[in-house]
Amino acid sequence: MAGKASFDRKSMMIDGIRKYIFSGTLHYYRHPSPRQWELRVKKLKQLGFNTVDTYFYWGYHSPAEGVYDFTGPRDIELFMRIVEENGMCLIARPGPYICAEVDGGGFPGWLLAKRHLNLRCRKNAKAVYDAEYMKYAEQWYSEVVPRIARFKNLILLQIENEYNLYPTPRGMIARLMGVLQRRYGEDLFMRLISAMIFYRIQIFLQRRAFARPGYKRELQYFRELYHLARKYGCQAPIFHNDVGGASTRYFPVDLAAIDEYPITDFIKDWKHGNPFMRTDIFEEGHNAMQVSCPLFGGEIQGGWYDLWGGRGYAHNEKHLGPLAMDLTLKSCLAQGMSILNIYMAAGGTTWGYTGSPDVYTSYTYGAPITEGGRISERGEVCRRFSEFVFRNEKALLESEPEEEFQQNRGELFAKVRKAPDGTRFLFIRNLAGRDQSVKLKAGEFQAAFPGMEVLVLDASGKILDRLLTVKDAQAEPLLKFAKQPELSDFRFQVYDAPFKAGGSGWKKIKGREMDLDQLGVHYGFCWYRARVGKKLNWIKIDARHLWAVYLNGVLLQAFDNFRNKLGVGEDLELLVRVDLPQNLCKDENHLVILVESMGHNKGFMEDSFHPRGLVSALTDQGDLEWEFKPGLLPGETGITPKVDFSAFGGAGIPSEGGTCAPIKLPHQIICPAGIGIYRSEFNLDLKAPEQPGIGVKLSRCSGKANIYINGWLAGRYWDAIGPQKIFYLPPDLLNLQGRNELAITVWPWGREMALGEVEIVEYP
Repeated sequence: MAGKASFDRKSMMIDGIRKYIFSGTLHYYRHPSPRQWELRVKKLKQLGFNTVDTYFYWGYHSPAEGVYDFTGPRDIELFMRIVEENGMCLIARPGPYICAEVDGGGFPGWLLAKRHLNLRCRKNAKAVYDAEYMKYAEQWYSEVVPRIARFKNLILLQIENEYNLYPTPRGMIARLMGVLQRRYGEDLFMRLISAMIFYRIQIFLQRRAFARPGYKRELQYFRELYHLARKYGCQAPIFHNDVGGASTRYFPVDLAAIDEYPITDFIKDWKHGNPFMRTDIFEEGHNAMQVSCPLFGGEIQGGWYDLWGGRGYAHNEKHLGPLAMDLTLKSCLAQGMSILNIYMAAGGTTWGYTGSPDVYTSYTYGAPITEGGRISERGEVCRRFSEFVFRNEKALLESEPEEEFQQNRGELFAKVRKAPDGTRFLFIRNLAGRDQSVKLKAGEFQAAFPGMEVLVLDASGKILDRLLTVKDAQAEPLLKFAKQPELSDFRFQVYDAPFKAGGSGWKKIKGREMDLDQLGVHYGFCWYRARVGKKLNWIKIDARHLWAVYLNGVLLQAFDNFRNKLGVGEDLELLVRVDLPQNLCKDENHLVILVESMGHNKGFMEDSFHPRGLVSALTDQGDLEWEFKPGLLPGETGITPKVDFSAFGGAGIPSEGGTCAPIKLPHQIICPAGIGIYRSEFNLDLKAPEQPGIGVKLSRCSGKANIYINGWLAGRYWDAIGPQKIFYLPPDLLNLQGRNELAITVWPWGREMALGEVEIVEYP
């Protein structure tokens, strides 16, 4: 659907012809398999989407300052060519900030190490201008925008993302919130925001804002990003996407988009109330802005992300069900939204260390298309919706609300839109707890609970078409193995080289700056060690996020300092004292600390600058001389690391990882400190990437585990909090016809080293 993109107040136009834009978000970087990209794009098209939306992840492409990689799973031009060749339009979102539950909101680690910068031209929750930051933003735009701009199917390009978020708490308020979250759950504040009273206050404040002239905001930051997009070749309309309703839009852009996630409380039954109150004032707020652009949903809820320790995506998908998808789409249509982008339309995998601290490996999201590529029940809702919209596209895009035919009592909502040819669209939504009748001047209509119906009436009142409430939907069946792959016997060894004198890869730390970004590590694990005398009695450690301290190869303490599980706002200092047992001390002692970063915070309010790794180490003998070694294992570097496990030797062959011995699962031993390495193999005979989707299922381990497929870090498993047990193995990391190596590293938090049963399974 390539052509010149333009717009007016009602809709987008492609080569002068009005088009309803039904878009779905697909993250290429959450699919490290170019062979999958076309499969996902085709499935989006199958569901009726005519546009693909994607973020472009700066940190994924830039491992070092001035260095960029657009090859293999980072080949964005191949991705966009696939979109174009499948007749789909493209919405491109290059940031520079993207959020998207990725590390640092998308900023590369080397940029986050420059702590003097005012990222996003913001300081202490206020807009400031930072010329040096803009220099780096231009560097990114100069690399990515020309690649995007050459595609003729590009219809919209986004600068920045979600700039107007609520200020995050600091100081004592942050400490109090931390206490409340630990007591009442990490999703406490999402639940509070979802509360009806909070919703009603928001609606009241937004409607007051609609009555005030001049609330559109101008920022030099946005003006320069807009100019840079044009400078590097973008001719398509430019937009910005924000939260919080129509009263908080930033200009200058060509279009102001909004994101809306009506249901974020996954405990309470959302069907008794009205989570769509903000949606129901979209058109009112848009009209108050007096802008000549269409109503644009830059991100409309296609699911919801899950947290470490969460209830799991199966719970989230069941909680939302097909009904939430149905009501969300229809409620947006009732507002005259003519550009509607579903986030996410296709789930993905947060592989390697690409994620922000809040999300685990799976990002299936409850999306219409699952992480493994199956069309879900929620996807069938999108198909029915798109068929209805495109049957009635012309009249819908030209329709205007008829004020005298509206009713909005919160839980019972009715609205009529009328096209110039006399066609009327009647929208009725009932969340009032029981079946009700709705009396309008157009007649009396029955509204079943819970649900929403759309009727198309001609000028005489005759029903021409209707979109009924979803009762059930038929998801794609799960493909089955012809023969389930079997894992060979596991081989086991312990990597304990960091506890021994000497060894390669260690670097001295100069000064007191010990956190990962200052050391140039940025992602994942890091080892620290120091030689100390016999007189050392204790050490006080502040490290982010997970750490363990060892003395002469003996684990003294492991600690979970992962307190800010939302990845937003302040990370609080926590000094933990560890006493050094004198019976373990020698004349010269090796003190080792292993730290794992769960990722940089999302960057909403300067929170991606928070240090990671070892922040401070105080002792009763003053400062120590430290050295560090990046990576959990030798050779593990970068945001999507690959480890050469052949360097660890074969069965009975000594290596830096120790002697490798065959074992049977479940396996459990009492062992000295170190990282357990379990390796096995399996064979595949698949002709296509998803016949079926391949997963690896873990049952338990002692502490935490990393999962590597053919050397690539594909998943991170946390036995104590989960919830993920089955991990998708992206096809391009696999050998679909032949041998594959599975490696699982176990970081024990006690003296027990254990790994339970492991299976290769179909991925749902």
